[in-house]
Amino acid sequence: MDAEARMLDASARRAQAATKVLQAQRALIREEQRRVQASRQATLSEAKQREWEHRRAEVKIDRLTPHLESYSAIVLTSVTGVNAKQSVAQIAEVLSTENGLDFVNPLKLKRKYRTHRKLDPGFVYRPDVLRASFHRETLHEFGRFVHLIVRDHRGKVVYDARFENVHFAEMLAPLTGAAG
Repeated sequence: MDAEARMLDASARRAQAATKVLQAQRALIREEQRRVQASRQATLSEAKQREWEHRRAEVKIDRLTPHLESYSAIVLTSVTGVNAKQSVAQIAEVLSTENGLDFVNPLKLKRKYRTHRKLDPGFVYRPDVLRASFHRETLHEFGRFVHLIVRDHRGKVVYDARFENVHFAEMLAPLTGAAG
């Protein structure tokens, strides 16, 4: 009996030692995973920073900034390209909070940010109403290109700009009165 108890005791000690080794290995694996994740996050952050250092804004036509007070509303007529729903949300957030112009969004694209289900057919042809179209494309993993066109009631382009890696608030600044 005594020999059997010693054998069971030795077997239990071996099992405990194996458990401790296994726990130590798991701790090492978790630490390695954290280190790899931190390294990956640092690389990702660095790549984003490099991409955002290459910012560019090319305004081809700007007949809007000096005459912004002549307009009372801006209608979002189209949002196309990559992440269109996210673009609508960002545009609505910027234009509805920082704008002297009334922001009108009849698009079904992101219903949460839709301001009107139906517009009066002649509304967009009123002389004090602007129409904006927005197109967004990705350049690289973190870079984006945006083309913003604003037209007056006759369809004449009053603002045409192309942006690369520029924040929405900066892109839409001419429509909020913040630029100029």
